[in-house]
Amino acid sequence: MARTIKVNNGRIEEYENGSLRRTYGSNIKQAAISDKTVVAVNNQGRIEEYVDGSFRRTFGNNITSVQISGDTVSATNAQNRIEEYVNGSFRRTY
Repeated sequence: MARTIKVNNGRIEEYENGSLRRTYGSNIKQAAISDKTVVAVNNQGRIEEYVDGSFRRTFGNNITSVQISGDTVSATNAQNRIEEYVNGSFRRTY
């Protein structure tokens, strides 16, 4: 099953094999997916984490973009530095 996402009007749209499966979130600027986990940056610059479409947690500050691989989230902050989070906990900045 191929899952993809896109942000449309501030909401995350999740597609499975080309068909819309569900929409969730609000005030979303950018999002990324890895397996069942979706991370997104909201308008306030915080990271929101969703698992199977259900909200799990929020973390980070002043974030502009985000990527996810497994349980590791890499986010670019407003100072163009990378912040790394593992399972929602801050790990390092570089």
